[in-house]
Amino acid sequence: MLYFFAVIDWRSVWTNGLWIVGTAVLLATFSYTYWLSRTTPHKWAALYQQRPFDRLFWVGFLLVLLGLVFTSSRWWETAVWLLFTTWAIFNLITALRSSK
Repeated sequence: MLYFFAVIDWRSVWTNGLWIVGTAVLLATFSYTYWLSRTTPHKWAALYQQRPFDRLFWVGFLLVLLGLVFTSSRWWETAVWLLFTTWAIFNLITALRSSK
């Protein structure tokens, strides 16, 4: 048998998958708001601060930060990423509670 389940490091797949999915969410959010700003009379900054887009930004940013927390190898890197993750969670909760 050439390949076995022990060959794949599943922890690495899942932790790196977090920041990859987060980056995809950020890219899709930026791309869609840019396209929408070009096809409607609204400004990009005004669209980006509206309801679904601000939440999508913080969700994507949080996924990227969680991926960085789980892939960091030094204690101080983990501490820095946890600090930023706490900040992103706070901003996501604030965006979810706001009723724009």
